[in-house]
Amino acid sequence: MKKMKTLSFLLAAVTAAGIAAAYPAVQVSADVTELTQSAELLDTLYPFNTYLMRDNNENTYFCFAAGHTVTIACDQPITGIAMKFQKPSGGWTVTADDRTLEFGQQGYQHDFADVSELGANRVTVTFSAPTDVAELRVFGEGELPDDVQVWQPCHEKADIALFSTHNDDEHLFFLGLIPDALARGKKIEVIYFANHYGEPIRMHELLNALWKVGLRNYPVMGPFPDQYSETLPAAKQNLAYAGISYDSVIGYQVAMLRRFRPEIAVGHDINGEYGHGQHRANSDSLMNAVNLSGNPAYYPDSAAQYGAWDVPKTYIHLWGQNRLVMNYDIPLDYYGGKTAYQVSMEGYACHNSQQYTWFTQWARGYARAPITAASQIGVYSPCIYGLYRSTVGLDTGINDMFEHIDTPRLGDADESGTVTAADAQMTLTEAAMIISGSDPAFTDAQNKAADVDLSGAVTAADAQHILVYSVLNAVGGQSVPWENVLAGNYE
Repeated sequence: MKKMKTLSFLLAAVTAAGIAAAYPAVQVSADVTELTQSAELLDTLYPFNTYLMRDNNENTYFCFAAGHTVTIACDQPITGIAMKFQKPSGGWTVTADDRTLEFGQQGYQHDFADVSELGANRVTVTFSAPTDVAELRVFGEGELPDDVQVWQPCHEKADIALFSTHNDDEHLFFLGLIPDALARGKKIEVIYFANHYGEPIRMHELLNALWKVGLRNYPVMGPFPDQYSETLPAAKQNLAYAGISYDSVIGYQVAMLRRFRPEIAVGHDINGEYGHGQHRANSDSLMNAVNLSGNPAYYPDSAAQYGAWDVPKTYIHLWGQNRLVMNYDIPLDYYGGKTAYQVSMEGYACHNSQQYTWFTQWARGYARAPITAASQIGVYSPCIYGLYRSTVGLDTGINDMFEHIDTPRLGDADESGTVTAADAQMTLTEAAMIISGSDPAFTDAQNKAADVDLSGAVTAADAQHILVYSVLNAVGGQSVPWENVLAGNYE
């Protein structure tokens, strides 16, 4: 819940023409057969209301009861069905000629069913739970339009975990971060603190915007209600009113760090950017979490489920120490020459319900004084971060979050993301092969990871150091740095 400040006039970027440009009619390639409007939607209970699912309006929807069916009939084989729901899917099936395919198990709010294997002109969709369908699109042979969302599961392991409080914060205060990461080939997982399940249009905007900027792995929707406050104590009190302990909030953040094992965690300004208490709570709980996630003694349930994970680098927006300034104004080949700023603004334009707020003016400027680059944004600059915590050394001023990261993790010979006894065994085997004159099996990256004492060769001593490190940290629940292990100083 944002604290809204009404603008004195609407910006040129969000005039009726601007909004129309941001939401053009669906353009389908000549190679694609979209069957949405020509398809018959046969519903014996409510035959006159099915138009609500194909009116290109996410604010209108059609309600299905559990077990309710709708039959889709076309004059050619149906290969795909895309649907947008008013809340996370409870599961649905598609049947043709006594063959049934199951979909929706992931709970995606925008879902796609590939039904090409059925080869049928007529299919029946059955909903497992009460379901409100805002949009339904049907496709035949050919490549899907770019705006059809075929989401992939969350990353198993992320390079960056972005802890955004509300949907649209990722395109505002973290402006540029997602497109910059994707352009570099990095895996970024967006983790929201609050959810907007009570405002379906906000959820549609969230997914439309992430898809627009190129994200393809589904985000994590937070378990906490959207609440407004102006201080951290007030935010904690709001959570308490909702029956949520602050310890459980920290536990959630720890679980997310352990689940996705990011090389870099990114959080909000500790002062909540413009003072939002929930931004403060998200940042504060994350800063607590990164100091605990590497120790399995804390929040043992998530440690048992995912294992412990000590995040190498944590950046906090506007943090005052160890600062770096990101450049989001460089043309990116990945986006056809657009800058990360421009791509983020395209994503933010999908948040139609938020265009009247002061955030639009903050990010885009006025009609007579437009902002066209991230570097032009002064207050709450989206380019400025501070390195709050690092296990891989301080930044040296090259303004790259991945400094010291784009190298093999010390001791992680099997490249699993965690230093374990298996790494020690692999290193010992490699050392034995070298001694015997056999051909080494390690890649260059594995050699760099296994050579923990930096002797220039993989040896049995490296294997012993790796074993000690893994026992102390992964098994023993301590936080012993490599320099102590190599020096034998771990009593």
